[in-house]
Amino acid sequence: MLRGITNTIIILILAPFLCSELIRRKESSALENYVFGLAAVWALFEVISVPFIIASAPFSVLSTVYSVVLALLVLAGSVKLTLRRKKEISDKKDFDLRSLLPWIPVILLLLAQCVFFVMFQHYDGDDSYYVAQSTITLKFDTMFRRDVNNGFYIEVEGRHALGALPIWISWLSDMSGLHPAIIDHSIMAPYLLTVMYAVYAMFSGRIIKDKKWRPVFVLLIGLWYIHSNVSLYTAETFAYTRTWQGKAVFANIIVPLAFCLVADIYSRTKNTLPLCLMLSLCAVFCTSTAVYMLIILYGCAGLVLGCAAFIKTKKLKNALLTLVPFIIASLPLVAGGVIYLIIRR
Repeated sequence: MLRGITNTIIILILAPFLCSELIRRKESSALENYVFGLAAVWALFEVISVPFIIASAPFSVLSTVYSVVLALLVLAGSVKLTLRRKKEISDKKDFDLRSLLPWIPVILLLLAQCVFFVMFQHYDGDDSYYVAQSTITLKFDTMFRRDVNNGFYIEVEGRHALGALPIWISWLSDMSGLHPAIIDHSIMAPYLLTVMYAVYAMFSGRIIKDKKWRPVFVLLIGLWYIHSNVSLYTAETFAYTRTWQGKAVFANIIVPLAFCLVADIYSRTKNTLPLCLMLSLCAVFCTSTAVYMLIILYGCAGLVLGCAAFIKTKKLKNALLTLVPFIIASLPLVAGGVIYLIIRR
């Protein structure tokens, strides 16, 4: 058990960290690079898994292919990290621990939530599908081809086929030797909760110029989440009762991260478009619903920023150019929608 937990944590920490070197932005913090590295790990799985799922290929084949490709990316990231560290060694600056002091209340709140989450676990009704799907994938070596209620063979389940997160959990279980239920409830839940806070910390850096107020913003977000269990269907309820499920990841990690990238597009930050494309793949990886929900978000953001550009410059060309990144970022979502319609037919 302890070995499996250690292996899972190593994968969750090292793989995104090293993969982030391949998409690293110089102006980004280590925290941001890690979050985008995790997005790269998920986007890679979505790209590789969907053809295997549609073709009804064995899960073991997908697991091998993905493991090899991910290992190559991790190796490439390790090499790039080594070379970068050698170049930057002369310019290396000591990390000031005092910069973490304002974040201590946020860290304590997060730790308390993670402890309570694991000690007093909530078993959501949807576990009968999501955790069962991960388990049955390992048991029968198939992907979305078995009824989770009775194990009978079925056609490709189009409703969930694009949302490959349960299959990724199966891969993580295959690599670590832990049962998918243990990974979901005891590891992924606190891990994803931490990632959620990291994304809101990133967002605070984009909307608040004064650094001393950023921890206050994240702390207020945390308190808001705690007191927002007003319905079974709010994003905040999803965050604490079904954290490991794709729709919860989409609502609490992907959507705030999308707003971060919208802010980057507005501020003309370099190399944002590849991250938007990657995030679109991550969104579909979480849930098929993202096919239209993220397009709506991109469309609204594009129209608002386009109008702002037109009002500022009085040039229609600038407004249209503002829409281009959002149109390109929507292409993976459109492709996902087409695949969804074909599978569901």
